[in-house]
Amino acid sequence: MTFLHSKHFWSPLLLCALSLSAFFAWELGYFGDMLPRLSRPSPTQFELLYTCVLVALLSFDAGLVFFRLKQGTCPVGAKRASTIAGSLGIVTLLCPACLLIPISLFGISLSLTFLAPFLPLLRVIVMFLLIVSTIMLWPKNASSK
Repeated sequence: MTFLHSKHFWSPLLLCALSLSAFFAWELGYFGDMLPRLSRPSPTQFELLYTCVLVALLSFDAGLVFFRLKQGTCPVGAKRASTIAGSLGIVTLLCPACLLIPISLFGISLSLTFLAPFLPLLRVIVMFLLIVSTIMLWPKNASSK
């Protein structure tokens, strides 16, 4: 697995893991009173597990994307699928009912309210996109060396 020895894989992976962990920790309310927090109930065990898997897969995909871009062999659509999955992952962790008033200032509260019944389906779609993206980004010669 040559990509595990490349700085083009580890640098984006670690940077993405740290920044996503900090963002999701803020979104789930783990910074306490240091930063303004979103008004939402305390996260469930499933949300915590989902967040950990989401951060791990997004970070791994970011590392693979940059590694494959440096090699000039990034598959078409893999980077876009990871970006869409990350954006949907952020939306699925938001609590539409809790954010109705603050987000209404931006004019998107109505769309988040309609998404509330579909959050479990969106979480499945996010995981599916990330897993397929990882499979597409996995170097073909990784197991031969």
